[in-house]
Amino acid sequence: MKVQFLNQEHQTKFQEIRSEMAEDYRFNKEHLAVVFIMTGDEELYRKMTPYFDTKDGLFVSFKMFAEQDFSNGMGILAKLAAHLFNGYETVSPIDLVDTLDDERLKLAINAILFRRYGLSNSYDLPEEKLYL
Repeated sequence: MKVQFLNQEHQTKFQEIRSEMAEDYRFNKEHLAVVFIMTGDEELYRKMTPYFDTKDGLFVSFKMFAEQDFSNGMGILAKLAAHLFNGYETVSPIDLVDTLDDERLKLAINAILFRRYGLSNSYDLPEEKLYL
């Protein structure tokens, strides 16, 4: 299954962060799901990046939630990122459906798909890019 980025900026930022990651984490589904969410929104990127270590593969979500103030929808996405990373936070589907606007819901759904299927490490032929 192919994960869809929100737009070209989202994909570019994702690829930039991924290129900074240690080799061991570049195909790790848990780490990439966090990067996918965090690069999908400027507020999330600004507030989550200091707590995600690309070299050591650490995501210190408990410290992030103690130190950062997220708006309601962004808080749900940040919790989803932590949940997809290590399961420490809980997010219910109804929270996603009732709280997120359409674009953020697409971000959440695709992050879940990313966590399930990961990123192919094969050399696929380029496809037409489709954005949500």
